[in-house]
Amino acid sequence: MTTKPSLPAISRRNVLAGGIAAVPLVLGAASSGNAYMPPQARKGTLVLEPGRLRQTIRGFGGMTHAKWIGDLTESQRNTAFDNGSNDLGLTILRIPVNEDRAHWALDLGTAKAAAAKGALVFASPWNPPADLVEYFDHDGGVPQGSQYEAEAGVLVNAHVATDHAGYQGGGYVQFDAPSAASVQFNDIVIGSSGTKNLAFRYTAPTGDVQVDIYVAGALVAAGVTFSATAAGTWAWKSIQAQMTPGKWPVKVVTTGSGGPALDYLMAAAYTPPGSARRLRYDAYGAYAQHLNDFVHYMRDNGVELYGISIQNEPDYAHTWTWWTTEELNRFLRDYAGQIDARIIAPESYQYVKSVSDPILNDPAALANVDIIGAHLYGTKYQDFTYPLFQEKGAGKELWMTEVYYPNSSSSANLWPEALRVAEHVHHSLADAEFQSYVWWYIRRGYGPILEDGSISKRGYMIAHFTKFVRPGYARIDTTKEPQAGVLTSAYIGNDGQVVVVAVNTTADAVTQPITLDGTRVRQVRSWVTDSIRSLEKQTDISGTGNGFIAALPAQSVTTFVLNA
Repeated sequence: MTTKPSLPAISRRNVLAGGIAAVPLVLGAASSGNAYMPPQARKGTLVLEPGRLRQTIRGFGGMTHAKWIGDLTESQRNTAFDNGSNDLGLTILRIPVNEDRAHWALDLGTAKAAAAKGALVFASPWNPPADLVEYFDHDGGVPQGSQYEAEAGVLVNAHVATDHAGYQGGGYVQFDAPSAASVQFNDIVIGSSGTKNLAFRYTAPTGDVQVDIYVAGALVAAGVTFSATAAGTWAWKSIQAQMTPGKWPVKVVTTGSGGPALDYLMAAAYTPPGSARRLRYDAYGAYAQHLNDFVHYMRDNGVELYGISIQNEPDYAHTWTWWTTEELNRFLRDYAGQIDARIIAPESYQYVKSVSDPILNDPAALANVDIIGAHLYGTKYQDFTYPLFQEKGAGKELWMTEVYYPNSSSSANLWPEALRVAEHVHHSLADAEFQSYVWWYIRRGYGPILEDGSISKRGYMIAHFTKFVRPGYARIDTTKEPQAGVLTSAYIGNDGQVVVVAVNTTADAVTQPITLDGTRVRQVRSWVTDSIRSLEKQTDISGTGNGFIAALPAQSVTTFVLNA
């Protein structure tokens, strides 16, 4: 292993070619958690203050995994990572660290092409080499998965109650009849085919009850017993069902004995007993060497990894490798320092803070982490902020390293559903303050590039950011929603160029006054995507004094570039 160079003050490593150090989250004068709102913005004007900076943007990107879905073609690589008029302008590539080094070359071609075009490349493993793994019975404890509140379902002979303490959300569902009472959880999103675990959080202080459970109208579990609990105690009951990608209704029906008080449902892949896998405790050093070997393999082949993850989704590893928070921290403390690259952790599947909190609270583990990485599958917008990172993450980067949104079942050209992608990117940057936004597969029917190589509507939503908000730009702290349904974020480059991205989620065209504080606006260029246009260049706007009036079509996203 090569000797590491001396470290810059803000990062544990300085390993990029040319000695580029990690760029941490930039906090301006505004306090974290509560975005600054200038007085003028309350009157409906969006005021841009270039001196009030938030995070430095690292870029936008996606994943290739040649072993699973085939590699990108040369044309698709150009579309993804070039920034011409018909390109996406992505600046980040994520690749897998295959457990079998014989497969390491599969993603090398795209990695080299992306790196040659200036993109950052990072890597994530799903499993250690087979000889470093052992199998165990995974006692899931609190089930993991997407959460669906009972009170949001369709209720028959049932009502929302709040008498039992300890519920989550707006309450829980109490059945009103011993038979024929029901709650139906709608739109349970399933992303892959196979056996799924449906886990119900409940309390049953009056005794055992039995119910029938239906999936899409079919009885999948009859007479399911929800065992009695102590008063004020919430428990879990799980069943399994075969499901395929899509949105499913799950219905719980009383059959004579009444039903439990239902809080919420968690839907996830199912891990059969004895099939869960983990890294052997005596193999931590060998696994660190495995990751380091991958770093050097890529380096020797012309790709300097920006960083490497310890584990993809360690808290959602039904078909890959589980890690507890204690195991993650032990590896980070004692072994991650041996790896000659920036370290990314923990890549929780749902930005579950209880997975990353232990890292931030352990100075020795945190010292060996450069990037706190997270995924956003099913994460609610109100859970995007991370006060503990703001408190303890100085000198570290904060990345969103994987998501597809809002689903993997719809065509990426479906409109206005695709508009939700721009809304999601907005909240990821303006609320979560991520420095990167990385999609799952770059080329897929639900992705930014379709299987035929064309850019999808979802892809154009991302392009409204990545083509203009280039690496090194900083977000300006400004009003996130200057009027109802209009989402805005703003960014500034080192050359002083200001970019504003406005997402109009409403069904009406609106106008939005925009002012650049203390600076005359001479000319504004803009591009729009709506139901009929895709990143279409608009007529330039002449500024009036230090501002201009932005016209935002119904259900659209518009990017403005200000020449001041």
